[in-house]
Amino acid sequence: MKILLFGGNGCFGSELLDICKNKKIDLVSFNSKDLDVTNVNKIEKKITKIKPNFVINSAAVVGINNCEENFDKAFQVNSFGALSLAKICEKKKITLIQISTHAIFDGKKKGVYYENDNPTPNNIYSGSKYLSELFVKSICKKYYIFRFPSLYGKKNNINGFFNKIIFYLKNNKSIKVAYDKIDSPTYAKDAAEKLLDIILGRLKYGIYHISNKGQTNYYDFTKYLKKILKSKSSIQPVKDEYFISKGFKILNASLKSKKKFKELRSWKLALKDYVNLLKLQKKI
Repeated sequence: MKILLFGGNGCFGSELLDICKNKKIDLVSFNSKDLDVTNVNKIEKKITKIKPNFVINSAAVVGINNCEENFDKAFQVNSFGALSLAKICEKKKITLIQISTHAIFDGKKKGVYYENDNPTPNNIYSGSKYLSELFVKSICKKYYIFRFPSLYGKKNNINGFFNKIIFYLKNNKSIKVAYDKIDSPTYAKDAAEKLLDIILGRLKYGIYHISNKGQTNYYDFTKYLKKILKSKSSIQPVKDEYFISKGFKILNASLKSKKKFKELRSWKLALKDYVNLLKLQKKI
């Protein structure tokens, strides 16, 4: 059994690589510099040569502002990259796994989003990711679509929320955090392990929401992280609109699977585990 991963240098991909190495699962990975998912001829040649049982597409242009400013690239990578992979995988009868996001919803629902809730994308990033789902569903007979909430792990986005929060807290700096933005913060290691369980266990094809159990707002999340880090930072709660964005931002980004599998551990337990790992690695 062999897995081919596109987008191996991101938060999720980095954790998946480690897990597969430990489990001795044959995984071949490419980052965007090694192999661009928009280069149809090259990716088809690689897939033909490697002969994988599963192709995981985690390659993406991320970030609301980044996608608003570079919308051509966002659609080329996020949407048409998935389209190309869907066509190739269907032709070769390979199972395609498309990584998607909570951002495809508008955040106006009271409560968590389940797999059967209707997507309502309203910025370039969410639109390009939802289009990838539509291409995969309409073309492939054998597919999985995994939607993730905000992830953290061994390779966080340098300019992302989790990296910034950890930097401020470990340096005891003052910080402003949104109290009205709700999420299901999830350890990418847990997400990667569950994804493997689902595809290797041959669960039914379709859409899955993977997240650590529970929901929280960013302010309470930061307060909890401050506590376990024993930080002396001052945390000021503000509305999310305080942070300027070039595109629409959702306030409720929490996800949960509708009884498709056993729930993951709570976000608090996962976060403690992650912080302990950082301490062992002397990164905090």
